[in-house]
Amino acid sequence: MKKLISLALALTLTTALLAGCGKTASAGSSGAAAASGSSQFEKMTWKFSTSGGEQSTWAVAGKYFAELISDATDGAVTVECYPSDQLTSGSQVDGIQALMDGTTDISMHSNLIYSSFDPRFNVVSLPFLFSSYEDADAKLDGDGGAALQDVLDQYALHCMGIGENGFRDPTNSKHEIQSPADMKNMKIRVAGSALLNREYELWGADYANANWSEVFTALQTGTYDGQENPLTAADSASIQEVQKYCTLWTGTYDCAFFCMNKDLYESLSPELQKIVDECGHETLVYQREISRNQNDDIIAKWEAAGVTFTELTDEQARVFKDASAACYDEFSEELTPELISAFTGE
Repeated sequence: MKKLISLALALTLTTALLAGCGKTASAGSSGAAAASGSSQFEKMTWKFSTSGGEQSTWAVAGKYFAELISDATDGAVTVECYPSDQLTSGSQVDGIQALMDGTTDISMHSNLIYSSFDPRFNVVSLPFLFSSYEDADAKLDGDGGAALQDVLDQYALHCMGIGENGFRDPTNSKHEIQSPADMKNMKIRVAGSALLNREYELWGADYANANWSEVFTALQTGTYDGQENPLTAADSASIQEVQKYCTLWTGTYDCAFFCMNKDLYESLSPELQKIVDECGHETLVYQREISRNQNDDIIAKWEAAGVTFTELTDEQARVFKDASAACYDEFSEELTPELISAFTGE
C-alpha cells in the first residue's frame, strides 16, 4: 500500500507529457505578455472551496493550484482559497451546490458528498474495487474516471481531474481485524452511505451512523468500538488517542472531484482553458503525492503512540472481498451497470 516511489515516477512521467504549469508554463503561454511586461489575460478572481481543513491536502492543493494559475497568467488570475467550506457555513453539500450555482468557482469535494446529488458517484466505494493505489490511479485516470466526468458534466461541472481521500481503514479499540469473524458484533461508526452500511453489514459489523464531530467522544466513552476513514481524516481528529488497532486494506476508497463551474470554464479563452486543465492536472499529481506521504507519516506517528497496524494478506483480503461481493449486484441498478463496467472492465 505504500508504493509511493513508483507512483511518483509514473505520475511524473505523465505530467512530463503535458505542458507544465509553473513558471515554464507561464513563459510558454504568455510569451507576448512577458515581452510587453503585462498579462494577455484579463484580471479575474476565482473562489476555491473545499471541505478539508486548513492543513488538509485538499486545501494545500487549492493553494498550489492558485500559485500555478497566478504564475501561468502573470498574476492576472487570482484564486482565493476557503477551506472547511467557510463560504457555506461548513456544509459540504451546500459547498457543492454553490459550485453548481456559480456562487463559488472551483472546489474539491468527496465522492461520498457528491452521492447526495447522484448515487452514481458512490461507484468508487464498491468493495475492493481497487487493489492498490496504483490500480486506483489507473482506473480514475482511465475509463472509470472518464465515465464519472461525464456524470459531472450533467451537473454543469467541468472536472479538471480526480484527487484522493484514500482507502478507508477501519480502527477499533478491541482487537486486530484479520477476518470478518473479527468484526462480528463490533459496533463501528460508518459514514452515512447505504453502500458502506451494507458492506460493513456483510462483514459482520454492527454498523452505526453519526456526525463526524460526535465520533471521538463516542469512541472515548465506548459507545462505538471503532470507525472507518482514510488515515488523514482519522488523524486530524486524533483518533489514535482512543483506538488501539488499525487495519490497512483496500476494502473501500474515497476520491475527490476537482471541478470548476462549467459556465465559467466555457467563458474562458481556449488559451486560458488549456492553462486551467494543465494546472489542474499538475495539482492532482501533487495532491496524491502529499496525501500518500502523509499516510506514511501518520503510520509512524500512531505506532509511536501504541497503535497496532495490521496489513491484510492477499488471502485475508480475498475473504472480505468474497463476503461483500453481493454489493455489486445489489447496487447495480443504482450505480448503473455501465458505470461499474467502466471500472471493472467486465
